[in-house]
This record gives sequence, structure tokens and C-alpha cells, in this order.
Amino acid sequence: MAGEAGVAVDPGGGPLSQMGLPWGCSHPSLTGHARGLLTSLVTLLLLRLGSAQLRVEGPGHPVTATMGQDVVLSCHLSPQRDARSLEVRWIRRTISETVHHYRNGEDLYGEQMWAYSGRTELARDGLSDGRLDLRIFGLRPSDDGQYVCTVKNADDYGETIVDLDVTATGADPHLSLGGYEAGGVRVLCRSAGWYPLPQLLWRDARGQHLPSVSQTHSQDQEGLFEIKGTIIMTGSVEGPLSCVVRSSRIQQEWKSSLHIAAPFFHNAQPWKVALALVLVLLAVSIGLGVYLFRKQDQQATELAWRRFLLPENRVKVTLDPHTAHPELILSEDHRSVRWEMIRQHVPDTPERFDFWCCVLGHEEFREGRHWWEVKVEGELETYSCWAVGVAKESVERKGKINMDPEEGIWALLYQQGHLTPLTSTRTPLPVSPVPTRIWVCLDCTQQQVSFINADNGFEIFTFTAASFNGESIRPWFWVETLGIQLCLRGSTTQTLSPTLVGSSTSPATPASPLLGPAGAAQE
Repeated sequence: MAGEAGVAVDPGGGPLSQMGLPWGCSHPSLTGHARGLLTSLVTLLLLRLGSAQLRVEGPGHPVTATMGQDVVLSCHLSPQRDARSLEVRWIRRTISETVHHYRNGEDLYGEQMWAYSGRTELARDGLSDGRLDLRIFGLRPSDDGQYVCTVKNADDYGETIVDLDVTATGADPHLSLGGYEAGGVRVLCRSAGWYPLPQLLWRDARGQHLPSVSQTHSQDQEGLFEIKGTIIMTGSVEGPLSCVVRSSRIQQEWKSSLHIAAPFFHNAQPWKVALALVLVLLAVSIGLGVYLFRKQDQQATELAWRRFLLPENRVKVTLDPHTAHPELILSEDHRSVRWEMIRQHVPDTPERFDFWCCVLGHEEFREGRHWWEVKVEGELETYSCWAVGVAKESVERKGKINMDPEEGIWALLYQQGHLTPLTSTRTPLPVSPVPTRIWVCLDCTQQQVSFINADNGFEIFTFTAASFNGESIRPWFWVETLGIQLCLRGSTTQTLSPTLVGSSTSPATPASPLLGPAGAAQE
């Protein structure tokens, strides 16, 4: 019956096969040539449908990791196949922006979110087995959320979602008394440094929950939460009162307890006056002690830096164009540097940086004390990235390196609105506002590198026991943001010429330009 669903017919109208039966069960009326052609077409169709589709599978459960640690987000091809020739992209699901991009055997960073710059790595050793694992270094609260592992080739595409739960454990709850109120005593509880936002609960001696009078929370610039709660404790509450902070993500809780004696609730007005007087005296004593301590510490610090920052220790630093990354533009006097997105045509010599946008100072130091000033020009935004410091002469110039003391770099980084020392564990410094004039102080004798706020003379951070190992130390700079320019003090702002970075001539400056006999800076 020609035209009936599931039935194939020959030119004469006879059925060739029923759906589900082998195509070879045709009537003898079909010629061998036509039968062979039909068999080939069907075989190609089946091969196409049965080819290795890019099906991607994840861990099947949320990945939980602690803030500051590294984490591996896993996904793999199923069935297993070699993924080295495929295009792999990890993205944030909510905003569809690239976290890491791999194609044709190399990592591509042009589309990477700035928040993940230098913090991701695709595990190459597993690609041949179909594993597409992504490692994220130094977790932050902002890394929390859903990620999409995608893979594609010319003909197919696959993806899967991986949930990352970032956690941070804060401080134990701190209890304090706030005075008499509503026939009882106001008790306050606070705890900071949490992610995500925890629960704050009140319990009596029997473990029964008590209602809060108020509860608030706030979030700092790192994304960590502080939670506060208040309760009015009356004489009807037996035994100690407990404040409990509970993390629902890791199913753990932290508790602090307080016991208030019964006489505290009697004759409330005199106790209120006495308590207020005690609190006032205690606050005055603490405040006076903190003031005197800070004043003494400030005087000692200022004296130490006045001794270090003598005129004879100041040096004139110039930038070495032969080490500058091709996207860096140096001024004519080699005293200023900025970043452009266009790579210049300069020789790829062994001394030139080719991955990070870095440049070294022309001067080398092996002994003594030296300092110079760096001024940051341009509008500092949250997305701005720059760093200043020192590096060993032998620092690696090629490829992606870790910018830390183990690689021979001691520097201060500006990123996400904070100054952060480039240590193995990176913690932003509580410096506000961020200074735009910084003194870089190198003590080769003590093997220390310090950074001073040139606006007020206060120490920002010091690397101790720097382990120079007798090597020459050179000034080091990194900038990778449009509109930001690093200038060495004494230089005037100039129009930066792209042709100068590759110049074969160096400024007429001695290798170690110390101060002249009169003690004046040679600028």
C-alpha cells in the first residue's frame, strides 16, 4: 500500500521493508545497484546519528570549598574520548561571561573575565581521557554560584552545569551587655567573616529558642558577612543564655554563652546607673590606652623611616625598554609607562616579558639601601590593575609565571579597589584611601622590601627575609589597564611614543645612579 506510514515501496509499488526490519529484506524486483545505493545512504545516516556526540557530564552534586583555597570543578565527556582538539569554554551561568577558554591546544585569555585573571587553569593531563577539569586558585566569595562546562567541535555541542558553594567561617560569637530595657537586660551578639550569610539564634539553658528583638547584617568589600542580634534577657530566663551562629551550608554552628546573676534584675534603676558608669569608664580607659599605643607606635615608625629615607639613599630609576612587554608604551625619557591593547612590532628577545605586561627598571642593586617614588596617574577604578615593586635580575620573562617571592618578585598589587601584597596567600590590606604616591624601599643588607605611603609617611607593607641570594635586584612594574600610567618621581608627563619601546638606545644614565656628592637627587 503505497504512501502508508512505515512502509517503503519500490518503483512498482511493492513494500521493501517494514519499520524495524533490516533493509536487506527487499523484494527481488529492486535491482542490485539501487539496493546497494540505498544501503550506503542508510549506513551513512546511521553513522552520523551514532557518531560520538559531545555529551558532557558533571559531578552531579555541588562542589563545596573554603574561601582562600583552590578548587577543581570537574566535568567529562561521556562516552570517553580525546578532547585535545575540541574547544572547551567554562562560563558563569548567570552572566554568561567567560571564566576560561581553551581551543586548538592553547588557552585564550582575550575574553576572560578580569576577576579570574591569573586564577584559572585547565587540567591538560586529563584532556586525552575526555576530562575538562577547571582549577580556580584562591577562592573568593564572588566565585560562588553556577558554572557551565561547554565543549564543541565543527558539528556538535554539549554542556553541563557545575554548582560551586564557597564557604568562609567567621569568628566565634561575641556577647556584650547593652544596659537595662523593658524590665530586663539588653544583650548584644555579633560575629563577622562569614560566607554565605549565617543564621543567628538565641537559646536558653534547655536549648529552647528565644525570640530576637532585632537582627541585622552587613557585607564588607570582600563579600564577607557580619551578623548582629539583640535580645532582652529577663529574670525568667534560667541558666546561661547562648548566642549561636549557624552555617546551613556546612551544617555546623558556633556558640558563646553568658550567665547573668539574679540580683542584676532587681532594683533595675540603680543597676542601670552603675552599669552605665562602669561602661563609660571602661570605654574611656580603652580609648586612652589605644590612643597612647598608636601614638607611640607611630612615632617609632616615623623615626625608622626618616632614617631610611635619607636623601643619599634616593636613586633615580629609569625603565629598560628591552624588557618591556610589546603592549607597553614608554615615555621618551623612560620614566613613565602605560598599557595599550595593540602589540608593537619589537624584537622577541630573551630579556623581554611576553605574557604579563611587565617592565624592569634599568638599574641593578646588590647592596645598601635605596628608595624611589612611583606616582600613579589616571582614575583608579575597581577594574584597574597595576603593581610596583622589585624583582631579581634572573626573574622568568617568558610565559605565565606566578608573581610572588618564590618567582623572585616582591611587589604591591592594586586590584578590585584594594592594595594587596603579592604573597603566596594574598590578603587585601585595609588601606583607605589607596595612595597614588608610593615610596618603594629596598634594603639589600637586611633583605627587606617596604612600601610607604608618600602622602603621610606610614608603612603600607614590608616583605621580610626576602632571600635575594646575592642576586642583582631591579625595579619592577606591571600595568594592564587603559588610562593608568606609572610615573617615576621627577619625570614630567609626556606624550608616549609607541616607537620607543623597541628602541635600541638606552637613556644616558649610569647603571646605578646614586646621589651626587652634594646629596641632591640626580633628576
